[in-house]
Amino acid sequence: MGNNNNLQKNLYEVESKLYVAFARLIGPLSMMANLKTYQNDHKEIKQILDKIVEWSTKFQTIRNLDFIMPSELLDTYNKLDKLKEKYIFEIDTGNEDELSDEAIIWLSEIMQLRKKLIYMRGRRLTL
Repeated sequence: MGNNNNLQKNLYEVESKLYVAFARLIGPLSMMANLKTYQNDHKEIKQILDKIVEWSTKFQTIRNLDFIMPSELLDTYNKLDKLKEKYIFEIDTGNEDELSDEAIIWLSEIMQLRKKLIYMRGRRLTL
C-alpha cells in the first residue's frame, strides 16, 4: 500500500510539473505568434502553438501524454529548434529573440516529463 501511495504522490508531482511546463511553453509561443519579429514564420508558429494547446487541453482531461506519438513530438521539437536557430543571430531583434529559446527549453521539459509519466503509469499498472 505504501508503494502505491508514493507512486500516486510522484504521479501528482509529475502532472503538476507538466501543467506548469505547458503554461510556460504556450506563453512564449503566443507572444511569438503576435510579435512583428516573427512575422515571417507566423503560420508555422501558429501551427505549433495550436498543436501544443491541443496537447495541453487533452492532458487536462486525461492526465497522460501517451497519446502523443514520439515522431510527432520530435517533429514539433525540430520545428521549434529551427526557429530558435533562425532567430538566435538576428541583429534586429531585442529580447524577444529569447522567446524561441524559452519555448525549446519548455518543450524539452515536456518531453522528459512525458517519458517519466508514461514509465510511472506503466509501473502503476503492474503493481
